[in-house]
Amino acid sequence: MSTTEIFELTLALKIVLWVETIVYLGIGIVEIFDDFFRKLPSWTNLNGKLNSYLFMEDKMQHKFHAAICFFLGFIALNGIIEGAVTRFEIELLFIGLALIMMLLWMILPPERLALTMLLTKPETYLSLIMFILFSDLIRAEIFYLCLGLNIWGLFVYFLNTRKKIKPYTYKRFHDDVVDAGVPESRIKAMDKMAGFKDA
Repeated sequence: MSTTEIFELTLALKIVLWVETIVYLGIGIVEIFDDFFRKLPSWTNLNGKLNSYLFMEDKMQHKFHAAICFFLGFIALNGIIEGAVTRFEIELLFIGLALIMMLLWMILPPERLALTMLLTKPETYLSLIMFILFSDLIRAEIFYLCLGLNIWGLFVYFLNTRKKIKPYTYKRFHDDVVDAGVPESRIKAMDKMAGFKDA
């Protein structure tokens, strides 16, 4: 596609854009306006009170996530409304998904939970679909940038994440999750997905 060329939506692209609109725009809107009903993670409390620094850190991470989701969802919704997309809009969707996948590669949990996490994230499927069906619509340099971001995520996972956390086992991960004060229901759900039974 050239810079000014408009690509009319195919059925496959419409489906992808609807999924991105519902998932990302939905998450983005909820997370932007959830300040008065979102339950704060337990690790923001230290010594029996809310730690202001940890509160601000959590808020920043949460709103960054909201901003990225809203951004991706807005682009997708705009394409649906217009019935067409430009090359730049498609490239933004590619880059947005590549950045999210880069993060997922970097923080893959140990053992079986890693596969479970990848299989339950919409980014995994959306990225594959975009690469397989629509990579011919973007510039080669954007394609390689997205590929490079994914590779960088794996590079960090193997040469940084796994080296900093030793032993890199689910048992260690489970114990750290418990120490972090994560609710028991969430811990049980992760243990079940990982096939882990705590002695």
